[in-house]
Order: sequence, then structure tokens, then C-alpha cells
Amino acid sequence: MKKSVDGIAVKCFDGLPDEARAIRQKVFVEEQGFMDEFDDADASARHLVALDDGKPVGTCRFFPMADGAYIIGRIAVVAECRGKGIGALLVLAAEREIALSGGSRAVIHGQTRVRSFYEKLGYTPFGDPDDEEGVPHIWLQKSL
Repeated sequence: MKKSVDGIAVKCFDGLPDEARAIRQKVFVEEQGFMDEFDDADASARHLVALDDGKPVGTCRFFPMADGAYIIGRIAVVAECRGKGIGALLVLAAEREIALSGGSRAVIHGQTRVRSFYEKLGYTPFGDPDDEEGVPHIWLQKSL
């Protein structure tokens, strides 16, 4: 899929592309201190990369769960491009790809500090907050 909004193109990949790996390394490992950033889900997930004039500026991944829902995760935007709507564009692009794949619900395990970002996109929290590598997270969901 290739979609352009406000000059940002979003490209979808099967498997983890180098561009997505580099963004996640910078944002989650170097900036936020996560040690277990890369996992087995990367091999089977589909990955989106946001490109600004060909330069990778954001990424996320999504993959199906056993119950037919899809998990959207590893949503990251490089520091100099935050606050421009790129994160929202990535989530909406993932939702579109999920719907095209027959998915009817998206689930996100997001950092609680950005909970309002997901709620503005129509996600509703469920369950109790938990901890991932010392960072509080919350599960959120949305029907597609």
C-alpha cells in the first residue's frame, strides 16, 4: 500500500525492513531504553514505514491474534517529526490494511503516557495497566 497525506507516503512491507529497524532502534532502544525491542513477531508481522520525501520518519507493525483481532504496535516517529500527525497516519493506515485483510478489531498495548493519543483515534482502554520493561502500558481496542 502506498498512501500520501500531507506529503507523507506510507509503504507496507512483509517482514521487518531496515528502515523500520533503524527507527525503532533510535526511538525505543536509544531514546527510551527498551532492551527487548525486537522479537519473533517481527518476522511474521506486516510493517508500515512513513516516508517524508523518501526519508523514513515513522513506523509501526501489525499482526493477527488467535481471535481474529489484530495487534498494532511498535508505533514510532523520529523526534524531529513528532507532533505532525505521522503517528496517527500510521495507525489509520494499519487499520485500513487490517480491514482489507478481514480484521474487524484492532488492539494496541500502548504506553500509558500517550493513552490520550490512542483515545483521540477512537481506542478504548480495557484491562488493568501493566508494566513492560519498567514503563507503564495499557491495552486499548477499537472496532473497525
